[in-house]
Parts: sequence; structure tokens; C-alpha cells
Amino acid sequence: MITVNDIAVHFGGTTLFSDVSFAINENDKIALMGKNGAGKSTLLKIIAGEAKASSGNISAPKDAVIAYLPQHLLTKDDSTVMEEASKAFAEIFDMKNEIDHLNEQLTIRTDYESDDYMKLIERVSEVSEKYYSIEEVNYEAEVEKVLKGLGFEREDFNRPTSEFSGGWRMRIELA
Repeated sequence: MITVNDIAVHFGGTTLFSDVSFAINENDKIALMGKNGAGKSTLLKIIAGEAKASSGNISAPKDAVIAYLPQHLLTKDDSTVMEEASKAFAEIFDMKNEIDHLNEQLTIRTDYESDDYMKLIERVSEVSEKYYSIEEVNYEAEVEKVLKGLGFEREDFNRPTSEFSGGWRMRIELA
């Protein structure tokens, strides 16, 4: 359950909203409605942890994943549907690249007794431990499953995102 307790947002002496409290239970389906400028997006950003309230608090289970999909798409038109959706695994790719870079440094350097060399060893151990603790994931299969679940066909995967309408781009962003 996610609990919102007495949230308020003030901008330069103007109150956007105050005394907002509610709970979202597992499996709840909710709608957030209001006029433009009422603070709907701000409230969602606060719940997702992307913005701070002036007062009040949000509580959620430690294992809860709270995400916010902005109303303005972030998808750029310089990639395919598969490339854009695969960005969800960017942190894993970054860890692998860092491990490769660190291992390369350990191979070419000869200052084995230096503090810098020891720091490289510590860093590669730290990142490797984190990387290998993540279950080996077939990310392409995971991305394909998500894209198909959102209504994409396999032949759409290599199409540029620029070929899709706003609604389909929103689905790419969701993936």
C-alpha cells in the first residue's frame, strides 16, 4: 500500500495544493483528474520520488516500485523501437562496460604496488559482484515480451520510433 499523508506544495507564497491524503492499495485502479495547473503532474512526481513536497510524506513498502510516466514523451527519433525499449537495461550494460574497461586497465598497467592499482582491483571486484549477483537476463527476450504485450508486432521492432504516432510512442516509453 502507498500512503500519502498531508502533502502540500507551495511555490513562492502560492499554495498549489495542501492537505492531500489518500492510500493506494495493491490492485487499485485510480484516476487523477483536475484542471490544467492544478498540480496533478506535480503530485505524481512527488509520489514517484522525482519531486519534493513542501510538507507531508509518502510511505510505501520497501520493495515497491513507483514510477511516473511524464505526459511529454522522452522518446527520441534516433533509434528503433527495440533500441529504445532496451534502454531499460542500460544500468546492466553500463556495469558490463565498466568491468571490461577496468579489466583492460588491470591488464595494461604495470604499477602493481600503487594505491591506484589497488583501487582498480577494489572497484572491479565491487562492480563485478553487483553485476554477477543480477540473474543473467536474456534482455532481448524480455524486451520482446513487453513490446508484444503492448501490441507491437515483431516487424515493428526495427522500425524507427519516428514512424509511430503519439499513442504508439507512449507505448514505447512504457516499455
